[in-house]
Amino acid sequence: MNPHAAVRLLLLWHQHQPDYRHPRDSVAQLPWVRLHATKDYLDMVRRLEPFPGVRATFNFVPILLDQLDDAANGGRDVLFERLAQPIETLDAADRREVAERCSHAPRWALERWPAYAALTRRVAARDTLRDDELLALECSFLVAWLDPSLHAEPEAVAALAAPMSGVGERDGLLALYRRVVGQVVPAHRARADAGQIELSTSPYCHPILPLLVDTRHARRANPSLAMPAEAFVAPEDAAAQIDRAIARHRDAFGAAPRGMWPSEGSVSPEAVGLAARAGLEWLASDEGVLWASLPQERRTRDRLYRPWKFATPDGDVALFFRDHELSDRIGFVYARWNSEDAVADFMDRLRRIGREHGGDGPPLVSVILDGENCWEHYASDGGPFLDRLYTALEQADDIETVTPSQVLDEGPAREALPELHSGSWIDADFHIWIGHPEKNRAWELLVRARRALIEGGATLETQPSAWRALHAAEGSDWFWWFGEDHHTDDRALFDLIFREHLQAVYEHSGAAPPAALRQPIVGARAAASGRAPIGYVTPQLDGRRTGYYEWHAAGSWLVGSGSSMHHDGAWTREVLYGFDEARLYLRADPVDRAAVPRSVVVEALAPKAVRWTFRAESGGRVRAVGPDGAAGDGAEAAFGAIVEIALPFAALGVAPGERLDLLLHVTFADGAEAVVPADGTLSLIVPGPDFAARVWSA
Repeated sequence: MNPHAAVRLLLLWHQHQPDYRHPRDSVAQLPWVRLHATKDYLDMVRRLEPFPGVRATFNFVPILLDQLDDAANGGRDVLFERLAQPIETLDAADRREVAERCSHAPRWALERWPAYAALTRRVAARDTLRDDELLALECSFLVAWLDPSLHAEPEAVAALAAPMSGVGERDGLLALYRRVVGQVVPAHRARADAGQIELSTSPYCHPILPLLVDTRHARRANPSLAMPAEAFVAPEDAAAQIDRAIARHRDAFGAAPRGMWPSEGSVSPEAVGLAARAGLEWLASDEGVLWASLPQERRTRDRLYRPWKFATPDGDVALFFRDHELSDRIGFVYARWNSEDAVADFMDRLRRIGREHGGDGPPLVSVILDGENCWEHYASDGGPFLDRLYTALEQADDIETVTPSQVLDEGPAREALPELHSGSWIDADFHIWIGHPEKNRAWELLVRARRALIEGGATLETQPSAWRALHAAEGSDWFWWFGEDHHTDDRALFDLIFREHLQAVYEHSGAAPPAALRQPIVGARAAASGRAPIGYVTPQLDGRRTGYYEWHAAGSWLVGSGSSMHHDGAWTREVLYGFDEARLYLRADPVDRAAVPRSVVVEALAPKAVRWTFRAESGGRVRAVGPDGAAGDGAEAAFGAIVEIALPFAALGVAPGERLDLLLHVTFADGAEAVVPADGTLSLIVPGPDFAARVWSA
């Protein structure tokens, strides 16, 4: 400890990306792991080397470590595979995709290279680039996503020296990317071994731990928050995400982590208890969580600048709470300032905290933020700011930089936090990840996938790939992009990757994925529109177009294209439905009368998940198979000019007055498929015994 220090600064850089790899073939669907490795991850730790007196903490999410290893060992990536192809072999769609992806670059790079900026404007205007122009765009993109400290590498020198970079320069840059990605983990391990940095972890796939324990805990901070139809309650998964993270960290860096930045600073008493049980000594969160944990009279500013301890049945855990203002100044404010003024402001604020602190000893100021996302808004990728900041910190006799474990080694946290609020760094609640209809829909799909694993008897030991797919789907980033809080052009792709992780849960456990996973979550409607039934129907199920009166009292849902993959057209535009006292009846009229299904799965989503499969057999018969594999129970169907299905309400597990949500998954002899409706659900209220009387009296 520096006896002259008036302020102690705990600086933590959090590095994370979600799992972009397709669960079937491990091909990365988005390039951000590689791009941030070359632009941020390596240079961030290297910038500390000239300043041995400055200590910092780097937090790595294990799923990012996995992807860095994949990239370093030749793992596949959609964009980088296209970049490696000869330009003339790209078809029109691939050319457009490459051009659009390569037009996204940090602001400082577009300002530095006007010719590159001009090409990106042409792409935005949907101009067609010549082969040599597209190749120049690719090379410019690859250079732009290198931190300027890497521009002295031979491959970068060659590309920067060429007025119109060619194939040789591009291939050299791709080789440089592979080399740099492989240096990220060793560089951090070397700095940790030298004692300059501490390395910490996050839950394996970056889930919001309190929501894994129980989604209903979101209402502790926001009692009016809309909840999913069914709670996700899986403390075992939260524990597994922590345990797997510790093991992965030990494998990568040679030692277990002592602490953890829980995803998005999200904590709750239960989540901290799980961390204690796993042997972690410290966690960090946001000052908003601290203020919500303390009674009003104890919310004095000096209480922020100390480590706290929280008692759990498995032992005490130290808690560090970040200074929100200072952290966000680096993350969101200083990028608009020149580096000299920004660093002067930061140092002045630190010293002011030291002067105004009323506690015993120097205040401990925790500054915690992402170590990757803000720098593209800074001049020269933040290099001048960081170099100036580290210089100022090393030269400051009155400011000491420390790591969490260093603080704890000097003496355990002394002040106990009697209660702990459940919240994150954003508004001290969880509304970013739950509460919006899209977010809640994702949680409901997650609930069903996990239930299917448990009911199928799959364990992490017997079906590890299925459970790991579930853990990947539990990551916070998917929920971050659902809803209206944040925007990205890749929302639909994030939606797809999330659903494909869930499909992999079923596939790896030997079960058929539900049709609901073929529907986009983003922009989905609550239910298909249509008209309500005006009376009972009891049609004869023969697959024939009959007279008016057989279905005249039925209701209907307008379903549009039915998410058809059959000849790029609609399979049906409307589904009729009706009922008598015991059974639900469905009818679909194919647009193409020759498009007779091979099978139709009727999938009930709510109030409980039930699947009935109807398969065409020889002689025009249709066999009904229920959720337990048994046939019968009054379920029957006919496939012909029309599709007609009958299902007993008892077989669906619904009672009068309950809302029933359905999907149809249709397959054809040629392997084509359709999900009906394309989005939303087929929804009805199950009739009671007085339905007919109410209809006729009305």
